[in-house]
Amino acid sequence: MIGLTVFLCAVLAAAPVGSPAPASDVNVLYAGSLVTPMEGPVAQALAHDTGLHFVGEGRGSKALANLIAGGLRTPDVFISADRTLVDGLAAKGLVESAVTFGGASMVLGWADASPHRQLFEDVAAGKASLVAALQTPGLRIARTDPALDPKGERTVRALRMMGLPDTLGTIYPEEDLLVRLETGQADAGFLYSTEAIARKLHDVPLPGAASLSGEITYTAVILKAAPHPEAARRFVDFITNGAGKPILEAAGITYLTR
Repeated sequence: MIGLTVFLCAVLAAAPVGSPAPASDVNVLYAGSLVTPMEGPVAQALAHDTGLHFVGEGRGSKALANLIAGGLRTPDVFISADRTLVDGLAAKGLVESAVTFGGASMVLGWADASPHRQLFEDVAAGKASLVAALQTPGLRIARTDPALDPKGERTVRALRMMGLPDTLGTIYPEEDLLVRLETGQADAGFLYSTEAIARKLHDVPLPGAASLSGEITYTAVILKAAPHPEAARRFVDFITNGAGKPILEAAGITYLTR
């Protein structure tokens, strides 16, 4: 017994005083338009400043909301690009708290790899009409699925506002859209301003009301069934009031006055 006591005392004495607690995971499902800042600088700063380990999954907000509502995903936090999806989850009793913290707008984006780069640069310079440019024969336009992603549904409405066919373009998964542009597999794509800024793509705002400025907002939700509720609260505070805020501002989110 004496030997055991001596051994335990030695272990305790060797342990560093005030050593930090093990890092906690925070599971976040988020709108795919935020993949670049979330998986990069947000995750890194979160670990450095709070010790939290970011475990994220980015997809279309509708698809994620459906997974949560169906019990197929149980995240700590859901970040939606459509407040109505959050209201739907709240009506099912799944939401602990929600804060709408920032916004974006609709743009047409393209990369240096686009064979039609000069066409869109002329539009950006005011030398050509965006509506006319989008009707160029053979143009490969990328968009997301309106059934799975609010951006896809907003693209349909924006096309109608511009007097263009709402079937214009090829549908790609939310998580593939930017890669298609960056690799030249698509000439241009309908994006949120956040995506264009975060990935350093060229872009031009959609004209007038088609930009949907003021409608596109990001809402951070803590779920009632969050496996790590304290980590969830710390994460939401980090992106709404802490060091995550300037990171997301630099990625193109316009923070709302609250």
